[in-house]
Amino acid sequence: MKIKYDKETDAIYVILSSDTIVESEEKSKDVIVDYNDKDEVVAIEILNVKQNSHEIDLPFILKSA
Repeated sequence: MKIKYDKETDAIYVILSSDTIVESEEKSKDVIVDYNDKDEVVAIEILNVKQNSHEIDLPFILKSA
């Protein structure tokens, strides 16, 4: 797992796998989940990190893949 922060876009990107991303879905405001071809979660992107507080239910996100 890798975690990256981009100052310019104020986004955190959590990379769970090196698989190719084939689909992305906005799960909630400012939270985007990327999937591989097996519908498994590959990465999670959180936007506007400094502007907003975020409560993310990771078990829900990972289960709903």
